[in-house]
Amino acid sequence: MAQTEDYDIVGSYNNQRISEIDAERSINMFEYIDQFGKKPKSLINTSGLINTNTDFDGSTGGARAQFVFQDKEYIVYGASVFQISLSGVATQIGTLASTVSGYVGIDANTYQVIFVDGVNGYIWDTITDLFEPITDSAFPSRPIDVCYLDGFFVVANGNTNTFQLSEFNQGLVWGPDNSGTASTFTMAAGSPNIVITYATGGSIANYQVGTTVVFSGGALPAELVAGTIYFVKAIISPTTITVSATDGGAAITSAAGGNGSITNNGQLQLGSITSHPGTIVACRTLHRRLFLFSQFFTEVWENAGIGTNLPFRRNNSLLIEYGTPAIGSISVGFDIMVFLSQSRDGLGSVMEVIGAEPIPISTRALDFQLAQYASLNQVNDCDGFLIKENGLIFYRMNFTSANHTFVYNVTLSNPQSDASKLWHEEEILNGDRHPAQTHAYFNGMNYVGHYSQPILYQLDPNTFTNDGQPIRRARITRAIVPPGYQRLRIDRLQIDVLQGQINQAEEIVQDLDLLSELGFEVETEVGIDILLEQGITIFTPTQLFIFLSISKDGGQTYGSIMRAPMGNVGQRTYRTLWRKLGVIPRGQAFVSMFEFYDAIPFVILGASWAYEIMPE
Repeated sequence: MAQTEDYDIVGSYNNQRISEIDAERSINMFEYIDQFGKKPKSLINTSGLINTNTDFDGSTGGARAQFVFQDKEYIVYGASVFQISLSGVATQIGTLASTVSGYVGIDANTYQVIFVDGVNGYIWDTITDLFEPITDSAFPSRPIDVCYLDGFFVVANGNTNTFQLSEFNQGLVWGPDNSGTASTFTMAAGSPNIVITYATGGSIANYQVGTTVVFSGGALPAELVAGTIYFVKAIISPTTITVSATDGGAAITSAAGGNGSITNNGQLQLGSITSHPGTIVACRTLHRRLFLFSQFFTEVWENAGIGTNLPFRRNNSLLIEYGTPAIGSISVGFDIMVFLSQSRDGLGSVMEVIGAEPIPISTRALDFQLAQYASLNQVNDCDGFLIKENGLIFYRMNFTSANHTFVYNVTLSNPQSDASKLWHEEEILNGDRHPAQTHAYFNGMNYVGHYSQPILYQLDPNTFTNDGQPIRRARITRAIVPPGYQRLRIDRLQIDVLQGQINQAEEIVQDLDLLSELGFEVETEVGIDILLEQGITIFTPTQLFIFLSISKDGGQTYGSIMRAPMGNVGQRTYRTLWRKLGVIPRGQAFVSMFEFYDAIPFVILGASWAYEIMPE
């Protein structure tokens, strides 16, 4: 006789190396836990994408970094650096001279935003609105990453084991402008020009616009006070500058003239990681600690406030025996740090650092999948970021070469066991990775940059398409087999979903390209298709369906797709079910795959099934 029981439909990613062990996947849906709910577990649809249609002025390439500072959002597309206002207007503020792809590190002090791309460093001065490369000869030759701690920029120097600190609250100065004797200057009466005679080691590269300088000597112009900080206002020639009392202020003119010494007070503040052999690959800060990553280990440094040339000191009791193969995977936020780890003996797990302790948060199934990527050299381009949506914190990691996106539910997971590590997958309609590459929380909303195009999206939980494209929601359940491996007859399978939502469904309209007389697509000068104002409607919601396909061999193959309708407007008690699903052969496992494509909320609250274990 058939018995009706709860069907364990809700779960997360646990797609094992062999599907008959477990084939579980949640695609564009995440597991939600509420012990006081109708059922303690449910599946909720992930957010959709809204194209902000921000004009990035013909730039090309995907998003490389996003950052928010002082009510402005900064984003790098290809070689172009943009600033976005609260009203959503993008203005190009600079260009990265040597790179168009790859990781870009961004951070800020009290008034400067620094960018590093592995070749050069750049400073955006928020007071003067000036974007300029860092020309100080002491600046690291391969600046691969940057962070900020206690007034100092910290830059990791690639292909070495060293890192370097900027001058306090000044990102243009990274070393001394002389080798022991200060440069001298003269200032003519009635002139703002300061003519410098350089000491050994000095050059105009040490006196960029915005650099802080200090004067000394007994014959100083009356307008220049010894020991007071001034700012370089302008570079007149390779030996001549003007200065101002404030950053971007008016140039100071001397009435009577004078002379003396000038210096930028720079000093070389250089450190190195030496716990094991290796080169530095990244730097981050958490809880006022500086984490310096190598490929196979991570040192933890702290501001000891001592020393003449380096205030930071290594904490010898805190050494993480994991490094990272992917600088972009490291994300800090919400009082934690997450990164893809690696040791000298192989690829490690995804790690969550709480305090200074790394805790593995990836499952065995995910670790196996990541190991496959590593064997094909597809982990180095992993990019990850932390994001909070509707009260839940997620860590999203994207693999462009492997073409996949995995997402970890930080808030609801318990990393103490595999069963409580809640991962899911996100993808677009054709199965490619999710477009979101970078992230910034700006003006109360989550914005993400497209990984290969200059497109900025708003990530919105109340949007149910990806910029108009349908989203495939799918759940593949765990494999079920009777304890004695008997045959299994399935009479009915009912799914409990949010019903009566068809009135929220959106029409899906496909864009149409403007075509020439010969039928070729017409493009702009930068290769973007020109679209017609009218599109073609490819979906109008009249009836919603959930699609089911079942596997009778443990998830190795699936049969034909069977659809079952959902309730129309107001039919909130409607039942979506399938009958007479057949017999599962002796010794084989039953796996079901549910799919949904429509642009409405899709929430799975549970399921039940009526089945009978057949006699031998």
